[in-house]
Amino acid sequence: MELLREIYERDLGLSGRDATSRRHGGNFWMRRAVRGIIFNTRYEVALLHKKDGNYYKLPGGGIEASETMKMAMQREAKEGLGAEVELTDDIGLVIEYRDERELLQFSYGYVGQIRTNESDPSVEEAGASLSWRSLKDAIQLMEKHEPATYEGRFIHERDLCFLKQLHR
Repeated sequence: MELLREIYERDLGLSGRDATSRRHGGNFWMRRAVRGIIFNTRYEVALLHKKDGNYYKLPGGGIEASETMKMAMQREAKEGLGAEVELTDDIGLVIEYRDERELLQFSYGYVGQIRTNESDPSVEEAGASLSWRSLKDAIQLMEKHEPATYEGRFIHERDLCFLKQLHR
């Protein structure tokens, strides 16, 4: 999978450290996750709005030990959207260096299509509301939006990168 971007605290205005300096003295955790640009039958993209932290994100989450990346994306789509998803392509990889949390996250992006007519809104991810938007509208919404939390800023930047890569 192609590396699309590495996101550092400095890129988000959260730290003055450059890409060559890391926080020392702690144990960094490595996390692998998947994110999906999932389209419905009207070619609209699923966006989740997290009320706690006030940010938008794509469906997805961590890869469990026994899963392939594609299996994880299908499970996360089922959990977050309540729908079976057919993955049609991969987008690329974004690496996040979250020094404050001592976390190095590898996020693998996929494109998918809902197999059923619609998602089940009752199955939405906890603390998030689901909306469907055109790809262009999703990008514009996220470009104008300012997340309120440390994690939200990384998530926002990562998922916007995936959306813009697909829109090219």
